[in-house]
Amino acid sequence: MDQHFGNTYLNTAATGLLEPQVIEAANKFYSQLSVRGSSFAEQWRMEEEPAVRAIIASFIGAQPRNIAMVPNFSWALNGLVQSLKGTEKVMLYRQDYPSLTEPFKINNFNIKWIEAEDGFTLPIEQIKQSIANKEIDILAISHVQYNTGYKLDIEEIGVLCNVHGVLFIVDATQSLGAIEADMGRLQAGVFIASNYKWMNAGFGTGIMYMSDSFLEKYTPVVGGNNSYKNHEGAMMYLPSVQSYEPGHPNMSGLTILQAAIRHKMQLGIQNVEKNNHRLTALLLDEIKELPIHLIGPYTMADRAPMILLRDEDGLSAWLKQHNIVATNRNGIVRISTHYHNTDADVMQLVGCLYRKYG
Repeated sequence: MDQHFGNTYLNTAATGLLEPQVIEAANKFYSQLSVRGSSFAEQWRMEEEPAVRAIIASFIGAQPRNIAMVPNFSWALNGLVQSLKGTEKVMLYRQDYPSLTEPFKINNFNIKWIEAEDGFTLPIEQIKQSIANKEIDILAISHVQYNTGYKLDIEEIGVLCNVHGVLFIVDATQSLGAIEADMGRLQAGVFIASNYKWMNAGFGTGIMYMSDSFLEKYTPVVGGNNSYKNHEGAMMYLPSVQSYEPGHPNMSGLTILQAAIRHKMQLGIQNVEKNNHRLTALLLDEIKELPIHLIGPYTMADRAPMILLRDEDGLSAWLKQHNIVATNRNGIVRISTHYHNTDADVMQLVGCLYRKYG
């Protein structure tokens, strides 16, 4: 059973657990920094920084030249928005995560809002029609919705956006590390994720992919240390996706991320996805007869490995009392399973629910 300090941990959608080898990599980094200081930092920049960029690219099926290593999703998107013209018509989902919608709102973009009429399913045909009819210039949306668990078919939408010249911006914070991502198939202009959830890589790092076509059309208007390159003997500002990186890299955070990606590659992301799908399906099947209010259907159709329940009759307090770790936000209890979870974890939760409602 996945027990942590006596708890059953079902909360990766909030914060992913760190593996022992990831912690070991962080400790080794700080051990070297404590005795070698600047010489170690310089070596890290020369050797490890390009290695981390390369493993990120490999993990998502991209080229290193298209990868920026950023502090988090918000940092990247706020910088990216400044490179847009500001006149684009943007489609957003009204209940999406605020970090995705707010930069467009406060910069006064022309927004076309979409709604989920049943509180779960996005209006896919409306989205497709708006793309095909060229009613929008940009579609910016989360791969997985944090407040429902709804999973968008981003490959299908990406192809459609590419055909009709619509810029597709994907927030993958609630999917990267749990669901396979391949930029070769996705055809997104921009793909961004923070790494503290399903990547199990701690706080303080994110990744951003930008397609060549996006960079050709929208030159960065921000700059960090990696914006400057030695060109014919002089340091010059040469804009690229790396312009979105801060002046100094989060060396320890990126060391952790590198170790976390290696672990995911050893597990096989397809195996992780299959396990998560199976556990969530098991949970849905076991609780379907209980008098609880589930957000969305009791199936895995369009669902990521999480379920959300209305916090009714003291549900959240009951789970906490019985050492089930989940998220309680705005009257909703969110439960999420990941690669480290087992059937026993699911049945621990099921037994707890039946003791309350059965």
